This record gives sequence, structure tokens and C-alpha cells, in this order.
Amino acid sequence: MRYLFALLLACNAWAATASLDGKQIYYRAEGKGSDTLLFIHGWSCNETFFLPQMEEFRKSHRVIALDLPGHGKSDSFPQLSIDLFARAVEAVRAQEKASRPVLIGHSLGAVIARQHGRRYPGVAKGFIFLDGSIFELPAEEAGRARWSEMIQSLSRRFSPTLEKKVRERNVSEFLSNMYSPSTPREFQLMVLGQVLQTKPESSEGAMRALADLKLWDTLSLSQPTLAIRAGRQAPPGEEAFLRRLFPSLRYKFWEGVSHFFQLEKPEETNREITEFLRSQAK
Repeated sequence: MRYLFALLLACNAWAATASLDGKQIYYRAEGKGSDTLLFIHGWSCNETFFLPQMEEFRKSHRVIALDLPGHGKSDSFPQLSIDLFARAVEAVRAQEKASRPVLIGHSLGAVIARQHGRRYPGVAKGFIFLDGSIFELPAEEAGRARWSEMIQSLSRRFSPTLEKKVRERNVSEFLSNMYSPSTPREFQLMVLGQVLQTKPESSEGAMRALADLKLWDTLSLSQPTLAIRAGRQAPPGEEAFLRRLFPSLRYKFWEGVSHFFQLEKPEETNREITEFLRSQAK
């Protein structure tokens, strides 16, 4: 844990920005390997949520991590969408001239990585999803509409129009469902502190972006894909569902691990990523 906090205090010596719609997208790029790993953070997070992975894989790969629009040190945008986030990923990739990177998305970042694959076919070499938020929606239209409204209702719990202490309590309650019983309290407070640094309008907008039903089609992407899920038990039918979207899927479920396992269990996470990358290099 002490190692983690040291990483979170590390200076961003390789910082840069890419332009998107006249605004700036902040990112860090390190390493000199021929293959590139591009990290996409989750809801209300920032590029520091991949620092243990950046630290490890910069030894063998070119590694890039960005702050999504409205997050971290990137500029704010008037309206957030998953497509905008995917365009930000592409702007960073293009500026760095990263040929066929592996996109690594945590949580909401997995949805963004998939949207990048849909919008820019064949640009990514593969995908790695760390407790990705790619869900199987109800088949019937009414059920899908109810799901969308549920997400929009949830997003309003993070609205800047709410009193600050109410909004922060809502964020804390939302995050509390993402930890395992063994997750240290100091780790939970660290994550909460990072998330609360995100602008409320970005927290609301990023959550609301998930409600766009056009995102949730059944288009499949052929690239090799690793999906690691975490929680108390694997969602019924999830592996089969993800395999329809990503036919070249390797699926793993980690029981009793928190949603932020790339930070809480960095060695184990890095080992799984390494094994997957090696399997694709054969």
C-alpha cells in the first residue's frame, strides 16, 4: 500500500497534450518498446489509476495513459459522450503515432475502448478490460428504456446542482459497493479523494453518457480480448454474452476483489496482463 501512495504522488515527467475540438487532452507517454499499451480510466477517475501498470510496463512497452475530457488535467467539454471519449483516445493515439495499440480499459474505460473499436475498426490490436462495465441489456425495447432511465437517474445523484455534502455522500455510497470486505479503509479513502477531485458536471455527464442505447448493440470485434471481472460472484451468462461481442475472448473472474484491483492488487493484475500479451505474441 505504501508503494501505491508513492506512485500517486509521483510527478508526471512525461506529460503532453493532444488537441480535440480546439481543447486539450492531457496524457502521459513513457517507455520505448515497439508495442504500445494505451490505458483508459473509468468513471470520475484519471490517468493515475494506472500508475502501477505504467511503472511496470514502461520497461518493455510504450505506455500511454490519458485523462478523459472533463477529467484530471484535460479541458472540460460542454457535453460528454462515450463517442467523445473514444475520439479523445484516438487523438492521443494519433499524436503519439502509436500503431495498433492494445487498449486497456478499466470500468467505463472498457465501454470507451469498445466504442473506439467500433468507430475506428482495426486500429487497436487487442483489448484488455479490467472489471469493465459492458452490460447485457434487456432484449425488449421497454426494458432497455427502463435501464437507460435508471442510469440517467443515477447520474443525477452526482449533479453540481446538489449541495456539496449531499453530492459527496452520494459518491461515497456509490463507491462503497465496489469494495470487497478485505479492502483497506485507507485505500477506500484514497479512491474517494481522487474521485471527488473530478468536476461534478463531469461525474454526472460521464454517467449519463452510458444511458445512450445506441452504444449497446451486438456488433462483434474480432481482436483478442482479455476480460477480468471482480466481485462476489460472476454475473450469470456474462462470459457467453461477452464472447458474442468479442469472439477471441479470454475471460477470468476474481472473487472477493475490489473494482479497483489494478491498484489494490497491482502485481496480480500486471501478471495477468503480461500472460495475455505473451500469448498474443506467439
